[in-house]
Amino acid sequence: MIGYGANRGLIPIVCNSIFEKIKANQDGTRSFEVKVSMMEIYNEAVRDLLTKNKKSELKICEHKTLGVYVEGLERHSVDSYDKIQNWIDRGSNSRSIAATLMNESSSRSHTIVSINFVQKIQVSME
Repeated sequence: MIGYGANRGLIPIVCNSIFEKIKANQDGTRSFEVKVSMMEIYNEAVRDLLTKNKKSELKICEHKTLGVYVEGLERHSVDSYDKIQNWIDRGSNSRSIAATLMNESSSRSHTIVSINFVQKIQVSME
């Protein structure tokens, strides 16, 4: 999903595309906001990989209109793919790892990277 070097994954490709589209659509009537979050599920516990409080376990909730969400998950505003990559690198360094027979630094968790994109269009009420 992330990929490295020449083997870029889906996340870098999509995020670069988002920022290219934002740049091409700057017209004074639109504003854009992009936020990134990253969590892991390990031993049936959900942890925010981008927070300073590494030990806190998060709660999965369901809301009538919002749907399923993770309570307390931090979202960080970004204005370029490089900033998203910095957050992903930081989160990757916080992942739970343990040695296995096949890989001594195997990730023992499932990781979810979320990119939240909001476009606001100002409409004239004349």
